[in-house]
Amino acid sequence: MASLQRFSNGGQIYWRIVESYRRPSDGHPTVRVLAHLGKADALLRRLQEADTGLEVRSLASGAVDALYHLATEFDVAGSIDAAVRAAGGRPQVRDGLTVGQTLVAGAIARACQPASKRAFAAWAQRTTLPERMGFRAPALSSQHFWDQMDAVPVGAVAGAEEAIVARVLQGEGLPVGLVAYDTTNFFTHVASTNGRVRLPARGHNKQRRHDLRQLGLALVVSEVGEIPLGHVLYEGARPDGATFAAVLEPLRQRLQRLLAAQTQLTLVFDQGAESAANLAAAEAGAVHYVSALKPSHHRSWLQRVVGDLAPCTLASGEVVQALKTTHRVHGREQTVVVARSARLAEGQRRGLQQHLTRALAQLGRISAHPRGGLEGARAQVRRICGRQYVRQVLQVAITRRGQEVRITPRIDEEARARLEQEYFGLRLVATTRTDWSAAQILDAYRGQARAERTFRDLKDPWVCAFRPQYHWTDQKLVVHAFMALVSLLLVRVLLHRARKTGFTGTQRTLVQQLSAVRTATLVRRAEGRGRPRVIRCLEQCAPELRALAVALGAVQ
Repeated sequence: MASLQRFSNGGQIYWRIVESYRRPSDGHPTVRVLAHLGKADALLRRLQEADTGLEVRSLASGAVDALYHLATEFDVAGSIDAAVRAAGGRPQVRDGLTVGQTLVAGAIARACQPASKRAFAAWAQRTTLPERMGFRAPALSSQHFWDQMDAVPVGAVAGAEEAIVARVLQGEGLPVGLVAYDTTNFFTHVASTNGRVRLPARGHNKQRRHDLRQLGLALVVSEVGEIPLGHVLYEGARPDGATFAAVLEPLRQRLQRLLAAQTQLTLVFDQGAESAANLAAAEAGAVHYVSALKPSHHRSWLQRVVGDLAPCTLASGEVVQALKTTHRVHGREQTVVVARSARLAEGQRRGLQQHLTRALAQLGRISAHPRGGLEGARAQVRRICGRQYVRQVLQVAITRRGQEVRITPRIDEEARARLEQEYFGLRLVATTRTDWSAAQILDAYRGQARAERTFRDLKDPWVCAFRPQYHWTDQKLVVHAFMALVSLLLVRVLLHRARKTGFTGTQRTLVQQLSAVRTATLVRRAEGRGRPRVIRCLEQCAPELRALAVALGAVQ
């Protein structure tokens, strides 16, 4: 038990805290000193001003340190700087950071707390990033980012991305023979009067902001780890089908350089890019493909083969009804797999019922004396029943009785049953992988969901978000997109490593949990002229979270 002890030294009286114990060697009682308290006056001051001599700073460190550790391991900043020099850019240094280091800092911030460049400094001051990278947080203003991004030629982006991805694939040992391709768009706030930019344009916006100019993004993602392997930013008004042909060749060449010579690339893409020209372009580029086809274009053929579907076990253990066969697609015979998805069928049945309910309600509101008389009523019925499935199932009789027009709807249950049996839930997948089984082809096609998940993550406002972006030139938009993809790449690798330790959550959960790991800096001012004592340590957290942070390099 500890006790307070008075002792003298050199004629001066001091106080200390001691603990009694018996020596193991001879069992004699003695004391060990736990703390020296100094003279009585010093002890009194310490008691009266207990907290004034201690300063504590707490900074978020887990996610920042883990991502910075990855960026350093793969030399992301060095790859960017080398690509800038190779493309004839300016290898400048601003506020102690090279161009590559600034983009790395921006990518880490976008992974942890997506915000504008103006908000970067306020966020960085609450983290260990300035200490790790050696900069003053207030110095990294929006002007700093503008200057550094301005030094990156557009032609340097592809080279930098390829170099970074090559290091990641080599370091992680990821197979990339099977990759998923998809496109999306992001709305911007670029003014309609800004005629200096080419990329932002109005088109069909997937976030339903058709009133704003948008950017298009094409992306290829690996099957394992869902690592973004390459991207192309393109004009927002270009349709998906035309985009495929334009971006396939540069992405294919880049991927072939990343792959081993004996590896055959198989590209998986959805029916939005399916066309005769695009399938021919994929084959001409020595690329195998797995592509969804539009079932509505092959409906009569599907009615003939749907009865031949047989159970097929996928890699996940799920059993689906499927058939591998050949079918003429765009003028030539192709290997095709027809499969029924119970989930898709249920969604289509639910959607049909919703549309029928709405159509019946609208038909019931047609006036008995419609404008235009009988022809006017027929026009309203055609508009209400114009949806693809509704017009096949809903039969409407239009008659006149005296001066009134009567609408008599009837649901054709036999047509509805045929639709559900012969069409609902059917997927049609074409491929050049003739040697693959139906299960392998379907498993490969399901990999398309990896690209869709990547786009959802880029639109997640909390982690790795593409938005917000406040840039008004094509060059800045290209560099901004590159920074967002570098951010996603680092988080994806971090998630891949975390799953090897048993982590089962999403990337948002991973970043949020790591962000809760904080580093405390304790500064105790010494008495008199002595140097302050500085202690750095992790704040107390759950043991499993600490173990995860250590495994991911978040503990420096």
